[in-house]
Amino acid sequence: MFVALCLKGQAQTPSTFEIPGERTTTPAVEFPHFPSRMHAFIWRNWTTVSASRLAEVLNTTEDNIQKVASSMGLDEQKKVDPVWSTAQGYITVLRHNWHLLPYEQLLVLLGISREELAWRLIEDDFLFVKLGQLKPYCTTLYYEEPTQHMQQQAAGISKWLKELEGCIVPETERFSFTKEMASEHKKKDTLENNKLALRLVFSYFAEFGDPLKDSEVSSYPDFLLKKLSERGINAVWVHTVLRTLVPPSGVFPGAEDYAERIRNLNKLVQRANKYGIKVYLYVNEPRAMPEDFFNTEERKGLIGVKGGQGGNLSSLCTSNKIVLDWLRNSFEKVFSSVPGLGGVFTITASENLTSCASHRKQAECERCKDVPYDKIIADVNRSIHEGVKKGNPAANVLIYDWAWDDSYAERIIRQLPKDAWLMSVSEWSLPIEREGIESKVGEYSISSVGPGPRALQYWNWAREAGLKIVAKIQVNTSWELGSVPVIPAMDLIAEHARNLSNESINGIMFSWSVGGYPSKNMSLFQEVFNNPHKMELGRFAAQYYDKESAPYIRNAWKYFSSGFAEYPYHIGTLYNGPQHMGTANLLYTHPTHYKSTMVGIPYDDLASWQSIYPTDTWIRQMGKVAEGFNLGSKELEKALKVCNRKSRTTIKKEINLTKAINLHFSSVILQARFIKERNSYLSTTDKNNRLDNLKIMEECVIKEKSNVKGLLPLVLQDPTIGYESSNQYFYIPQDLKEKYINLNHILIWLKNERNKLSQDL
Repeated sequence: MFVALCLKGQAQTPSTFEIPGERTTTPAVEFPHFPSRMHAFIWRNWTTVSASRLAEVLNTTEDNIQKVASSMGLDEQKKVDPVWSTAQGYITVLRHNWHLLPYEQLLVLLGISREELAWRLIEDDFLFVKLGQLKPYCTTLYYEEPTQHMQQQAAGISKWLKELEGCIVPETERFSFTKEMASEHKKKDTLENNKLALRLVFSYFAEFGDPLKDSEVSSYPDFLLKKLSERGINAVWVHTVLRTLVPPSGVFPGAEDYAERIRNLNKLVQRANKYGIKVYLYVNEPRAMPEDFFNTEERKGLIGVKGGQGGNLSSLCTSNKIVLDWLRNSFEKVFSSVPGLGGVFTITASENLTSCASHRKQAECERCKDVPYDKIIADVNRSIHEGVKKGNPAANVLIYDWAWDDSYAERIIRQLPKDAWLMSVSEWSLPIEREGIESKVGEYSISSVGPGPRALQYWNWAREAGLKIVAKIQVNTSWELGSVPVIPAMDLIAEHARNLSNESINGIMFSWSVGGYPSKNMSLFQEVFNNPHKMELGRFAAQYYDKESAPYIRNAWKYFSSGFAEYPYHIGTLYNGPQHMGTANLLYTHPTHYKSTMVGIPYDDLASWQSIYPTDTWIRQMGKVAEGFNLGSKELEKALKVCNRKSRTTIKKEINLTKAINLHFSSVILQARFIKERNSYLSTTDKNNRLDNLKIMEECVIKEKSNVKGLLPLVLQDPTIGYESSNQYFYIPQDLKEKYINLNHILIWLKNERNKLSQDL
């Protein structure tokens, strides 16, 4: 639907439209802990897709689906929440079935068209990249009558499932955190004389891809805006694609239904205004287009360099003046059509392919090869700025220097409009050391406290050029652990606030897509920033909880912070590590040969997980993080014994959350140890060494079973655990139950391998 509307003039029909990765022949991963692929399909979708839809996909009856489900011990299916089939829930379903179904059956399962899936894979925050930039090859899956062997294996699953009955508590529905927020009543934080003119954040549960298509703009309901306002927030941002906000114009793309999105954007602006909040657009433009877009004589002059996801896109070359004119005119149109729209922030040297220089490929373009990098980047930003200001002179333009070539940064900054704001990641390029391994921060971080030398230098240049400055930080969570709403490392948050209070900062962007929960972390940061020498963490704890529990809360924060400061930080671990999936990540008896994907599917790619760190160093550092949360949660349990009644519910919830964080890192350690021993086992011929390998693997599996039993009730009670807006649910309770089955299956394999070796000795 979306591509057909956005790419006027394309010749492809629905039946021929190619989805990214459609021609891949790489075999899918197999899951031998299930009797068959059909069993895996029914299991994984049992709580997210109706039995009638599952039957439609497998070309069978609902009765057959129910029989297979029952054979594995699954209860009769409850009514499935419709959110799983919407833009706010489909990613979890897609990930569950990525290795089970071919595209044609995925379309039936999701109930969307080829065009819409293609658009989402490309534009929904790098979804295709997060899934590995390839579609595993799967044959069409049909219902098959289970064989006797399959029935026996299914009965084994049912038996294992019964072992978890003691861990099962009544489930709080997934996504119900929205209802909880809506019903909460909290006194507004006292943040008098806030020194920060801009306090910008993303929604905790926004749709990332095309949120303005939703007539309710449910990414930002009233109750969330109210909560954010209570935390001192005065601006929110939404992801947009420019061509969906304007009509087609000559050779340039647009959407026939652009007016619908503009109408919804106006609705959001008016809604947010009630709470003193401005709306900003995230701008990553001009977006590259599919090659077929350029297959007309009139458009050949627009084409720049190839790239993008799968390399099947080409940039609109901004060294062609009419491209910059289109950018300028389009933003003028948007901002004149939406009075009160707060502004934009731009990313011009990363993320999606935009200008020919955005991925540093300008040398491949005939027009751009002799144009300085700094001019290309500055021209795009100036054109956007001019359009925004012409449409609404009061709107702000934040120019985000994410991934700029440092050697050109000063020249870019000096070419920017004087009323623009420069935004930099505070902690970027900060030197760090973990157990003798030195590196520099190259992504968002809470464990490493900024500002770093890059931001300080860029801000100095910006001040000299007369620009305002914004610090981009994370206060709730980051890709260090993206599947929880908050990491309560309050000492680190406070330290960052104190450091930045000395830097004449005009604004803060508190989150990327990850980290938008309206939490006390936001309040603490602003309290400390505004009163760096007065606000003490012990006093904040007493204010937020009560005097009796405050000393224990304060001790807990120290443990959380000192533990988290040991995080084996590297962008490779952040993007490719298993920490987001945590305990839910499956173990494999043999290498999958799949590379871990960007904050997506970790597989068993230990080399990518550990990044620059030796395996044992990485494991030890993760152990320090886990221990910090173990000790801290014990302090919270002490606080629970002495707290007043008003604080009790909050502290209970935080105990569950911090225990879950501890279990995530504990599982990361066990998985790494298991893979290390498995790889050794498969590569050595020494029988005694192999027996040692099996023993350690077994120890890891048994401990991981305990982790599943520990985490499952926590997740059942708290629907925020496992969730992040742009990835949706990394895992749900059903996945933890599958992990338990997976672990029991591996124990059988380990026993069989040990018996084989013992016979040979």
